[in-house]
Amino acid sequence: MSYNLEEMKQNFEQLFVHCNAEQLEVYNNVLQSVQSKAGGVYFVYGSGGCGKTFVWKMLIYKLRSLGLIVLPVASSGIAATLMPGGRTTHSQFRIPIVLDDCSSCGIRHDSDIAELIKHTDLIIWDEAPMQHRYAFECLDRSLRDIMKAVDPKRFSMAFGGITVVLGGDFRQILHVINQGSRGDVVSATITRSPLWLNSKILLLYRNMRLNQAQDTFKVEQLRLFAEWVLKIGNG
Repeated sequence: MSYNLEEMKQNFEQLFVHCNAEQLEVYNNVLQSVQSKAGGVYFVYGSGGCGKTFVWKMLIYKLRSLGLIVLPVASSGIAATLMPGGRTTHSQFRIPIVLDDCSSCGIRHDSDIAELIKHTDLIIWDEAPMQHRYAFECLDRSLRDIMKAVDPKRFSMAFGGITVVLGGDFRQILHVINQGSRGDVVSATITRSPLWLNSKILLLYRNMRLNQAQDTFKVEQLRLFAEWVLKIGNG
């Protein structure tokens, strides 16, 4: 709550003017969910360079400029540093390292983190495909338990009625299962979680890095590199 609201507003306006149609659709869907307090789970799917981090920053700056609370987290430390105030999911939500289908986060109801969660409007979770589906179900279970103190109806809502935006690219690194088969890896992904059934999928196609080049030669180099990365991801 200590963010400078005017600074957040200026940062948002600087990004918003460069937003393309796909990014605007993601932004509008999430913002509407937050403002209506309807909750919901969104998955923003796009390959590297499509501007997922750009959208995260835009949402963070916009909501913080309105005095709302956003918790940006990521599955890896490097991805977390790319978001303003970002942290790893395990650090922010006390998710256990060893997980099973009954795990819960180590958050006490009388803790400062629990109080923060009760006032949280949006959770952004980047590089989601890297995590085992049990991590999402663990957080969902804990948030439902915490948010029922705010409203009993929230116990029956995904993630306790807090809007959650997941992002990533399934062509990149999936969760590692030691000596696991292809089936074991697929079974561990979030797409096999019951939470996925109620998720809304939003797609980013356009590679934004192509717009950053200064000449046609550089544009062609970036285009070929983007195609090469996609071919690796597609096998």
